Amino acid sequence: MATHDDYTHHILTAIESGRPVTQRSLSRDLGVALGLTNLLLRRLISKGYVKVSGIQRKRVAYLITPAGIAEKSRVSRAYVENTVRLYTETRERIRSSFDALSAAWPADPQGNGDGADKRGEKRIVFYGAGEVAEIGYVSLQRTDLRLVGVVDDFVKAPFFGLAVAGVEALGDGTLNGVRFDRLIIMSMRKADQMQARLGAVGFPPSRITLLL
Repeated sequence: MATHDDYTHHILTAIESGRPVTQRSLSRDLGVALGLTNLLLRRLISKGYVKVSGIQRKRVAYLITPAGIAEKSRVSRAYVENTVRLYTETRERIRSSFDALSAAWPADPQGNGDGADKRGEKRIVFYGAGEVAEIGYVSLQRTDLRLVGVVDDFVKAPFFGLAVAGVEALGDGTLNGVRFDRLIIMSMRKADQMQARLGAVGFPPSRITLLL
């Protein structure tokens, strides 16, 4: 969820860019209601970060002030620090999930003992090809899990060299004919919706893993 500093950073950056900015364009870019955009702008104006200049009847231009430039620098630093913190927390959460999944891997009925397939692989598929999945891919390198496919509802571009398929390409234990053992939902905010999507195509819940 975006914070007040996130909104401030976005608005000040947009105004500083020099491109024409309106409350409606900011509302669309921020993904918030026009009324909230108006409130955010009025707050920045009252603090002296932004000033308004009339350019035509019923039209105004928003200009960033020196104080606004200083505030943008402050929230930029805060944004970077927050991003690093969130990245670190997400990475550790994913690593814990991967370690728990590997440790609890079921015994192989074929008698391999470690629960892997005949080639010693613990084959997984990611559901999600966004930022969380990218962090997951990096974290995956220190485990004995092998990523063999990726599913996403929107992304179509390859994910680290792997083709990205839609959920309709999933079978009971296959993705486009490639066998795998577990599907990991690589999202924390949309996990419920993604589980519902999997249920709608008949994918077995017993093969789904959620991030801890």
